[in-house]
Amino acid sequence: MKRTFLLLAAALIASAAVVMTAGATSQATPGVTAKSILLEGTFPLSGPASGYAPIPAGMKAYFDYVNSKGGVNGRKINFKYDDDGYNPANTVQITHKYVEQDHAFALVGGLGTEPQTAVRQYLNDNKVPQLFVSTGATTFDRDWGVYPWTIGWQPDYEAEGAIYGKYIVKNFPTAKLGVLYQNDDYGNDYLRGLKAGLTQQHQTQIVLAAPYDLSSSPPTAQVAALKASGADTFVIFATPTPTIQSYVIATKLGWTPAHVITNSVSATDAFLTIATKSGSTITNGTLTVSYLLDPSNPIYNKQAGMKLYRQIMAKFDPKGNANDGLNLYGVAKAWTAVKVLQAAGKNLTRAGLMKAARNMTFTAKLKNANPFALPGVDIHTKGGYQYPISQVTLVQYNNNVFQPLGKLINGRGA
Repeated sequence: MKRTFLLLAAALIASAAVVMTAGATSQATPGVTAKSILLEGTFPLSGPASGYAPIPAGMKAYFDYVNSKGGVNGRKINFKYDDDGYNPANTVQITHKYVEQDHAFALVGGLGTEPQTAVRQYLNDNKVPQLFVSTGATTFDRDWGVYPWTIGWQPDYEAEGAIYGKYIVKNFPTAKLGVLYQNDDYGNDYLRGLKAGLTQQHQTQIVLAAPYDLSSSPPTAQVAALKASGADTFVIFATPTPTIQSYVIATKLGWTPAHVITNSVSATDAFLTIATKSGSTITNGTLTVSYLLDPSNPIYNKQAGMKLYRQIMAKFDPKGNANDGLNLYGVAKAWTAVKVLQAAGKNLTRAGLMKAARNMTFTAKLKNANPFALPGVDIHTKGGYQYPISQVTLVQYNNNVFQPLGKLINGRGA
C-alpha cells in the first residue's frame, strides 16, 4: 500500500511538472530568449521602390552597434529583413512566415503604405507588434484605436501635404499647381493634405491633379498633361523612381516650372542627383520638408548625432553610402526601436513593447531626444495622441544640399 501511494504521488508530481513546463512554454514570449530578440521586416530591395533599400541596412548597422555595446537589457538584437518588391502579395506571404514559422517578437520598420496595410489586420489579430512602419500614411497614426498593435513613426503624409499648402498660400498665392500623385492611399493622403492646407479659397490653384499607377510605365503622359494645363508649379507626390522619372520627363518636354515641390520620402540628395545626372535641369530649387539631420549638408557635421552616425556607418556598414539620408533614416528609426525595447524592461513581452511605444517621450527638454533628428524634434506619444514625430522644417535643394528655410513647424501639435 505504501509503495503504491509513493508511486502514485511520484506520478502526480511528474504530471504536474509536465503541465507546468507546458504552461511555461505556452506563455513564453515568441522571438525572445535569455540572450536574443528576433526582429524582422519587409522592404523593397528590388522593384519600383528599391530606392529605399538603404533603410534596412541603416537599421541593421545601428542594431549591430547596440549589440557591440551589450545589446538591450542583456539581449542581442537579431534583425532580419526580406525583399517584398513593394508587392503586397509578397508582403503577406513573408509576414505569415515571420509570425508562424520564425516566431518573430515584433516586425519593425516594414516599408510601404499598401504593403503594410495588407498585413496590418493579420498582425493585429495575432497581437504581433507592427512597430514604426516606414510610411507616413496617416492611418497608421490616426487609427491606433482600431489597430492597437500598429504604430507609425515619421511625420504623416496629410500633415506634410498641409504644410506645403499653407506655404503656397503665403508665398505663391497666384501659382498654378500641377500635381502628380501616386494613385493609392499614399498619394491620396498627400493630395488631401495639400488641399486642406490651401483651404477652400485657394484650392482652385490646383489646375490639374494627375494620378499615376506605380505598376505602369513612367508617368510621361501625366507630366505632359500637367505641362499642357498651364501649371507653373510642379508638385510631386511620388515614390523615388517615378519622382526621378518625372524630373527628367519634364525637362525633356521643355517644361521649366517656376517652383517644384516634392514629398520628403523621395526628396533626397541621392535621388535628385540621379535625376540631374539623367538630364533634368529642374532639381535645383526643389522644396520639401525635413526632420532628420542631413548627411549631405556640412552644416550638421559638428552635431554629436552626425559624428556618431558616421562612426556607425564606417564600422557596421562600410559599403553603404554614408551621405545618403536613407541610411540615416534607418539608423534614426532603429534608435527609437531600441529605446522602446529598453523601456519595455527585462521581462520582455509584446504588450509591454506596445505600451512603451504608446508612451514615448524622447525630447530635448528631457535630454533624451533622438540624436539623429534635427535639434528640437521630439518623439512623443501619449493617450489619444499617437503621432510620434510631427515637427519638420521646410528645406530647399540647391547644388546637392538642402538648406533650411526657417524654424521647425509642428504639423500636428500634441
